[in-house]
Amino acid sequence: MQFGKNPELRIKGKVILCQSMKNLTSLKIGGEVDIFAIPEDLEDVKAVLSFCKKKKISFLVIGNGTKLLIRDEGFKGVAIKLGGFFKIAENHSKEVRVGAGMSLFQLIDYTSQRGLSGIESLAGVPGTIGGAIVRNASAFGQTLSERVSSVKVIDKDSTCFTLLNKDMDFAYRTSIFLKNKEWIITDVKLKLSSEKKEKVISRAKEARKRKVLTQPLSFPSAGCVFKNPPSYSAGFLIQQAECLGLRVGDAQVSFQHGNFIINKGNATAQDMLELIKMVKKKVKDRFGILLEPEVEVI
Repeated sequence: MQFGKNPELRIKGKVILCQSMKNLTSLKIGGEVDIFAIPEDLEDVKAVLSFCKKKKISFLVIGNGTKLLIRDEGFKGVAIKLGGFFKIAENHSKEVRVGAGMSLFQLIDYTSQRGLSGIESLAGVPGTIGGAIVRNASAFGQTLSERVSSVKVIDKDSTCFTLLNKDMDFAYRTSIFLKNKEWIITDVKLKLSSEKKEKVISRAKEARKRKVLTQPLSFPSAGCVFKNPPSYSAGFLIQQAECLGLRVGDAQVSFQHGNFIINKGNATAQDMLELIKMVKKKVKDRFGILLEPEVEVI
């Protein structure tokens, strides 16, 4: 879709035409998006949604782009990354209200410094709090959904509403938001526990250290590519199926962690998709288990 130099989208935040998605995702892969918008507040978000409705085009909320594989053809529509107001946190006793655009790294630093415990094991998990809720992030025994009390959401018609924890259908690596792509999480409330600041900070540091030691963080990736099947580690199955080092173009199964597919330089989305297919087949042939990707293909 061609918008010319004037896309008719006016917000306080940034609007960029023909933005490469390579610069917006952790995999550093993907074609161009027609419009990249960074709304600063709820009024901006409503303006973007109104624009999409008027033009009859799709939108995609990308967060930090850590679980997205954007096809080489790009995305026809608007990519939204929440900014400004959506990166602020505040706490009242043990309850924390945070904008969905804040990174988990920043949020855990904020809560740790205040002696608030419950999410520090997620330190080192990339992405925003909004994206982490969509896929119900977990690490080292802590699951985000256990601490979410409510979220504020806006839908494609700019209708705002609040969901309680019981409404969100949380399960392993999923939530109601994966089924409702036209909902945008804007605001999150977490219920945490009080503990000595030093202990919380120490656990967060330990979680980050374990990530560095066990994951190939020096190369672009989307984190774990596959969900763990019941009773098994996907990384272990991939290793046992002799997939470590398997490569298509510049996409390669990491030698360090079998559930990571890294971009060695100029990998394409097609490279990634072919390699994912190969890994699934090898694991299926060896163990009779069909791995389910947790990376979302756009």
